[in-house]
Amino acid sequence: MARLESPDEVLVMAAILGDLEAFEELVLRYRAAVVRLARTIVGNNYAEDVAQDALLLAFKALPTIEEPNKFAAWLSAITRHRAFRFNKRESAQLSKRVGMDEVLLEKIDALARPLTKTGDNKEVMLALDNLPNDYALPLRLRFLDEMPLKRIAAFMGVPLSTVKWRLHHGKQLLREKLRER
Repeated sequence: MARLESPDEVLVMAAILGDLEAFEELVLRYRAAVVRLARTIVGNNYAEDVAQDALLLAFKALPTIEEPNKFAAWLSAITRHRAFRFNKRESAQLSKRVGMDEVLLEKIDALARPLTKTGDNKEVMLALDNLPNDYALPLRLRFLDEMPLKRIAAFMGVPLSTVKWRLHHGKQLLREKLRER
């Protein structure tokens, strides 16, 4: 029997009420997207740190979310904000760890675990690196992280039709890049 997924807004409300498992489910859904977005802004070396910081900040700020049904876009905005500020305040941010952060890292396994999923084909990964981010990010989220299209649209803050078009056009661009090699 297939397990029904709870909508994001249900998980957000449960997490606001103190259900750490609900927040962990949200982390499992969006962590790959958060890391990939951070990677496009700060590079590979700091992407995990920025992603973790963004997810911790999102947990602390959950009670302030005005539209729980737009959690993905809200999380994406937090991630972008943290990534852009990371270089300016790198050392200051790392020294601001508080006790709550450490407790959350211990209790929510999905936060502490590094995202190790990478593609097997180095040629494809290199070609993806050479695509514009508007096409590379949805391709990675869909085919490497197996994220549903609606979730990609919500995370990127664009309509579902835009995600579909970017995937279609991105696959064409990827094929061209691979033919060039």
